Amino acid sequence: MTDTADKNKLGYIGKVPGSRDSDSWFTPAGYIKQVRLVLKTITLDPFTSKEANTIIQADNIITAKQNAFTMDWPHADTVFMNPPYGAIICGQACDRFLHFFDAGKIGKAIVLTNNATETKWAQRLLSKASAVCFPDHRISFWNADGKAVSGNTRGQMFTAFGPIRAEFKTHFKRLGVVL
Repeated sequence: MTDTADKNKLGYIGKVPGSRDSDSWFTPAGYIKQVRLVLKTITLDPFTSKEANTIIQADNIITAKQNAFTMDWPHADTVFMNPPYGAIICGQACDRFLHFFDAGKIGKAIVLTNNATETKWAQRLLSKASAVCFPDHRISFWNADGKAVSGNTRGQMFTAFGPIRAEFKTHFKRLGVVL
């Protein structure tokens, strides 16, 4: 008799079978728990999908079809953003976020990106941040089907905005270094 694996609990190693949107990396629930400990609620998640929102549970989302690059974002007391990860589009998404943050339309926020600190977009984010966490591990993101996707070749950073420095440090220091 052979044991069979539960296909619903398996993750992917390397490339996901079939086509995969390389810009979509779903944030695992454990990290969202940390975000919620700081923000309490998530009013807005731009650059997301209905599938990702089953984990994030934001009050309002902006999907690719709605196009967060062109639409006016609603005022949001709290924002969680895990933008598309393509090199150019990530910078554009971060600039769009900073546009609304600088305009006073975002109160508090946590942004999850690659820790590409040498890039212009990361420098712009960090220059406005109230704190940043560099996890001591690479995040195993999820695919749209809820399975973990290994093969993440980069580290990440959680960047905090607004008056949440103390709460952010308290809850994110368990993930890695907080500055």
